[in-house]
Amino acid sequence: MSIAMTEKQKRDFETNGFIILEHFFTSDELDRLLSAVDEVGTKVRRAKGLGPDDPFAIRNALAHHDAFLDLIDHPRMLPLVVDAIGWNIQIRTTHLDYRPPYPSHLQAGDLGSGKGADHQAGYRNVVWHPDLADDHLFEAPSLDGRLPFMEVKAFYVLSDLNESNSGNLWMVPGSHKRKPQELRDMNYKVDPGDAVELKLPPGAAVLWRTATWHCVGPNLSDKTRKIMHVGYHYRWLRPTDYVQQDPDLIAGSSPIRRQLLGALATDNNPLGDDPEFHPSSQHWLTQNQDDIPLMAWVKEDAPSNINL
Repeated sequence: MSIAMTEKQKRDFETNGFIILEHFFTSDELDRLLSAVDEVGTKVRRAKGLGPDDPFAIRNALAHHDAFLDLIDHPRMLPLVVDAIGWNIQIRTTHLDYRPPYPSHLQAGDLGSGKGADHQAGYRNVVWHPDLADDHLFEAPSLDGRLPFMEVKAFYVLSDLNESNSGNLWMVPGSHKRKPQELRDMNYKVDPGDAVELKLPPGAAVLWRTATWHCVGPNLSDKTRKIMHVGYHYRWLRPTDYVQQDPDLIAGSSPIRRQLLGALATDNNPLGDDPEFHPSSQHWLTQNQDDIPLMAWVKEDAPSNINL
């Protein structure tokens, strides 16, 4: 049963590996997020000794501002996420990326090469890649060389990426069905004709399978690239951004948000009812249904009420 995805969105997600939502945020939501980026950016520059034109990135961004935290269970995105990957999920990563225009003297490396003066200067000209494709991570359980479906990300566009070479996200449609080894055999060189540069307005969003090959283009515009990524994977995987979130953050959260933050409804029995002789992680075989309120929400409330 679909909660929010249309039939076309389901086809696009399966075929291309992503769906685009061009006018996702309201103007008030976007203004709040941009104010949060400015506020957090001031803190980061002060802590790291960065100048106003230096790029920076923050992981576990949800812990740095309530505006970022509110993205993880956004009432118009979470139903799409659940349609894509199911209800037994938590946050793996939240990633804020702030990338000012390249200085006029800075030469951009080839798209998706992982090389070039821009990469050396900290602008992360990342090589074409699917996420988490190392042979000891998502590729390890593969039986045919393709990545198993374990994660999706919501990509939020907070600045103007309408024009080419504005620090746009590039995708290779359908590549989530291809083997990472194929990309290695290509020496990580993708024909631009096989890829799509996502030219999107501020306030747009993209829901995508992270096995889709992607990279980030150079920012040769006169605008700063400001984006957020929120990654969701299964509760029985360990997140990358945290071991446990701050107890005060969890205590002030709704039940669904607590699940997404990787917390259990109670810490009294994280290993089940018989932890001494028969321990059983409640992130694996859940006995307390309060630990997974998204399940009940999907089965009972979601079809008629997507308020979280």
